[in-house]
Amino acid sequence: MKMLQLRGTTKEENEILTRVGPGTPMGELLRRYWWPVGVSADLKEKPTFIRVLGEDLVLFRGKSGKAGLLGAYCPHRRANLCLGNVVGEDLRCRYHGFTFDVAGKLVYVPKEVPDPEAYMAGVQHLAYPVQELGGLIFAYLGPQPAPLLPRFQFLAAPGERHAKITGISNCNWLQCVENGMDPLHVAYTHGGTSLEGLDVEPDMFFEETPWGLVHKAYRPERDGRWNYREHHLLFPGISCGGTPGRYVEGSAGTPLMSARWSVPIDDTTTLILRCTLKPADNPGRFVRDPLPPVWKAVTVEPYKEYKHRNEDGSVTLGYTIPRFVATEDATLIDSLGPIVEREKEYLHPQGDFGMFVLRTMYLREVEKVRAGRDPIGTVRDPAQNELIEITAYERWITEAERQAHRAQARPITL
Repeated sequence: MKMLQLRGTTKEENEILTRVGPGTPMGELLRRYWWPVGVSADLKEKPTFIRVLGEDLVLFRGKSGKAGLLGAYCPHRRANLCLGNVVGEDLRCRYHGFTFDVAGKLVYVPKEVPDPEAYMAGVQHLAYPVQELGGLIFAYLGPQPAPLLPRFQFLAAPGERHAKITGISNCNWLQCVENGMDPLHVAYTHGGTSLEGLDVEPDMFFEETPWGLVHKAYRPERDGRWNYREHHLLFPGISCGGTPGRYVEGSAGTPLMSARWSVPIDDTTTLILRCTLKPADNPGRFVRDPLPPVWKAVTVEPYKEYKHRNEDGSVTLGYTIPRFVATEDATLIDSLGPIVEREKEYLHPQGDFGMFVLRTMYLREVEKVRAGRDPIGTVRDPAQNELIEITAYERWITEAERQAHRAQARPITL
């Protein structure tokens, strides 16, 4: 039998997939979505400097609590507004006092300006709309009219919710996203102490959903049961699964959910944000921090061991990765380099099938945007946005249940 060979990603396609700045094909697609850019609880009286999709921005909160997002550099003399002061609902540049509201309108200039009203009317500073949901601050950097911010249940359903920035990857955003559509890596990267019971190669397949892509993976256990996981990729970059239930005592009722956003800071840096929901009907109790800030890669570099010798001057060759799932993922993903040379890959026909499909979907959605259409996962009807349920979870099932799942499946095939 001839082995299935997945078509590789060309150098030209990889360039499209990985460049996120304004005017790039992928950058234009990604700007059609709301992105989390901060944690609500962290944004208090001082502004902060951020970068999203290659754009330098300043996030701040007015005295009434409303958040704003402005271009980072004051249009007067280009000072960074992150050093400025919040005045009422507005942000004042610390250099010369120019003051802007959340819409980017210049509302105050020094009195020396002969005709301040005319001067201010001629200045419109960059500003983007923001919303807060689920403990996160979301921004929309695309053209108007903006779509609705999707009310996924991990953001909007009742329950105990935790939201946090857990780290930064020194690599392109797509490497982080693809990690979530790679069920094969779990057995080798996380098997053993990190995710007990998952150190088995899975029986797996992939299905397209209205929101993106889902992988369904089955791993056999000795007592005849199967570990069953549904893990979603919600466009453009939300990896959604059910693993956090491993850190809860007395979990019952609706399974826990966790969502991870891979937010492009620029072409070679990615912000990792997470949100975990323990639904209101689940009486479980977290026995540890559900979102420890451990997305931090062990740096791989030539002759690193000789730069960091043992106290006695000797060296110990090799790398030890702390046994945290996030640290393991971060280390392996960063080791691929700032931007993977995908044209040099030899794709595994089953294990890499999800990444192959995902890349194909991204290129398809880029063409939709070029044609002036909304991409997948766009919500514009409020009636369709009351609460969006995503069936992402991990649980134990019987062989009969597995057979029933497979009979109902609609896997993607070439």
